[in-house]
Amino acid sequence: NIYQKMILKFGKPSGIEPSENGIKLVFFIGPTGVGKTTTIAKIASKFRVDEKKKVALLTADTYRIAAAEQLRTYANILEVPFRVIYTVEEINKALEDFKDYDYIMIDTAGHSHQNTTQKDNMSNIIHSVDDRVESEVHLVLSATTKYKDLISIADSYKEMADYKLIFTKLDETTTLGNLLNLRLYTGASLSYVTYGQNVPDDIEDFNPQKTVKRLLGGKN
Repeated sequence: NIYQKMILKFGKPSGIEPSENGIKLVFFIGPTGVGKTTTIAKIASKFRVDEKKKVALLTADTYRIAAAEQLRTYANILEVPFRVIYTVEEINKALEDFKDYDYIMIDTAGHSHQNTTQKDNMSNIIHSVDDRVESEVHLVLSATTKYKDLISIADSYKEMADYKLIFTKLDETTTLGNLLNLRLYTGASLSYVTYGQNVPDDIEDFNPQKTVKRLLGGKN
């Protein structure tokens, strides 16, 4: 009974689907250190290699040189375009240049969720494409983060945009209760979970049955 009820509370997973008309813009937001850039590389690889889709990678993370270079390296391996963007105008230019693509995936600056200026800048970039192309936002969180901090992060980013949830580092914790807690607290759908550093592996679509089994003490 509990197993079935928990599965219903998780709801259906909601991964990235192609746009019905043209390009799909996907923003990835979240605090530093959660594995956001690696997660983007895994998802881009899945679409590029497995599904033969046309993907472009952009980064608006101009604060950490290493993050931009990491994404550039992945873009080179996948043989997809890469670009650093600083302004709304540069996003518009990318939309024009890559209009025949299936997906544009955008890494954003991980920062303290208490930094209002950075939040406003990111919000402007995300909403600059409203009503022009189909877009969605994924909030990347670590399953190892304390619940109180997750709530604070979720609230902070909710002011910026509606989002889906990606949880990383499932291999680094034995307690997965926060996945359900955040799902119930935010009402946001879960899209993907990751459980390691390997690209393009160590990622899968969120699986409610598998997660609830682990939550209730099962092996899977």
